[in-house]
Amino acid sequence: MKLFITIPSANNPHGGLRVILEWANRLTKYHEVYLYNLSGRNSCHWFEIDKRVKIADIGDLWHCDTAILTSPHSAHLLDIILPGQKCFLFLQMLEDMFNPKDLTWLSMCHKFYTSNYPMICISKWNIDVLHNRFGRRGTIHYIGNGINTNDFPIFKEPKQGNIVLIEGWEASNPTKDAYHVAHEVAKRLRSDGCYIVSYGHTRLKTDRHVPHVHHFQPSLQKMNELYEQATILVKATICDARSCSPIEAMTKGTPTARAINNGDDDLEHEYNCLRCEYDVGDLYAIARRLLDDRELYERISNNCIEYARQLSWDQIIQQVNDILCNG
Repeated sequence: MKLFITIPSANNPHGGLRVILEWANRLTKYHEVYLYNLSGRNSCHWFEIDKRVKIADIGDLWHCDTAILTSPHSAHLLDIILPGQKCFLFLQMLEDMFNPKDLTWLSMCHKFYTSNYPMICISKWNIDVLHNRFGRRGTIHYIGNGINTNDFPIFKEPKQGNIVLIEGWEASNPTKDAYHVAHEVAKRLRSDGCYIVSYGHTRLKTDRHVPHVHHFQPSLQKMNELYEQATILVKATICDARSCSPIEAMTKGTPTARAINNGDDDLEHEYNCLRCEYDVGDLYAIARRLLDDRELYERISNNCIEYARQLSWDQIIQQVNDILCNG
């Protein structure tokens, strides 16, 4: 088949964009892949796109057998899918929550969520909302994400000191750490004597005195170094479908103290992480527990490595291909 895959943009490092690019690269094993960048800016300095992936323009859509629309940004393309074409929707998150007061954006999300084309989804919580709030009746296929162990090699060595890595310091939308729960926990942990390292897609703006060091859009090499050096990762968001950073940290045996109300299907409390509701006191408690209970820490750290080994992109893409061929 000829596959036409959309991507909102590819300029800056982002977990959701990484997943789309992994799909595009790996589906070249089975099909001719065209990647259409909705932003119009096709440069990508942080992820290596397979040479077999053809950078497309909108005119290529009608020459492909199958379209994969990967976010509500591409909802307008639903109107020009040809009668003989297949179309699949890839939902990575309920993105209406990102801009809940933007009527144009909400209309695009509604159109995307309620389309009758088959959908591929990575979050059981998202699926429940689609059924119960939006009344979606179209087919939904549930899959997970993989981990690229070429980019994030599995490696474990003893940790030195209490280094706490904070991912996503600046909240990018209302579903993230909008109330700065991770900031408050980091303040307490710094007072306890921990060394606080933060990284994210934006420069440090709020509570700049808390991290000892902040990394702005770190390179792949630097991200691996941060995960190797960190004793624990702390991540706080109100909700998420499935986040990449805890899985990336798992490849280095680094457990996550995770505050979240809904989502993150990969993270199982007391197996490969400690998780709690989106609450300062609860997040501080589980972070301290990971730092203080060495037996618990080592057990979860080892489980992280084993879980990361199971997340083969080859298996995930085989699932995706089966859906594309049979859906």
